[in-house]
Amino acid sequence: MRNPYEVLGIPQGASPEQVNAAYKELMRKYQGSGNAFAVNELNEAYDTIVMGGSAAGGYSSAPDYSDIRAKINSGRLDDAQILLDGMPDGVRDAQWYYLKGTIQQKRGWLEEAAKNFATASNLDPSNNTYKMAYNKVNNARNGGYRTERRSSDSRKSGCSGCDMCTGLLCADCCCECFGGDLIPCC
Repeated sequence: MRNPYEVLGIPQGASPEQVNAAYKELMRKYQGSGNAFAVNELNEAYDTIVMGGSAAGGYSSAPDYSDIRAKINSGRLDDAQILLDGMPDGVRDAQWYYLKGTIQQKRGWLEEAAKNFATASNLDPSNNTYKMAYNKVNNARNGGYRTERRSSDSRKSGCSGCDMCTGLLCADCCCECFGGDLIPCC
């Protein structure tokens, strides 16, 4: 593997902000070009730097997620899942939980995805990508961005039977005002 800093075009020991900015810029350039080799190389370089492979004196100590990312990006979720599950528990880091949550989110398994994104955020609290993924899936599983509750019981949300009956009676009154009858018996 080439030096990951050379791949991203940044100096050795660049700040996390520089790494992220270079990665995003190059991904925008290559992702739409159909150059899968360049995209995989960028993913591998980014993963190596973020996982701290260079700090260990070599680049092979960090888990390699580039193949898993490529499979997720191409929609091969089963293959990505198999690769992730094959990694031993001892090497499962924040990136592992993030990718696991990404697969689960794409499958619509929002509860499991939220748990994995939360674990990733807890393992690497400075990573905003993990936090944003958690917030996004958490809002989706709660039915969107609406957070207020309709009753004093915080466990209940949405419509109740009383809300539906009240709505029907109101609609019936409106219909009767205009000469119709929504509910004939009332």
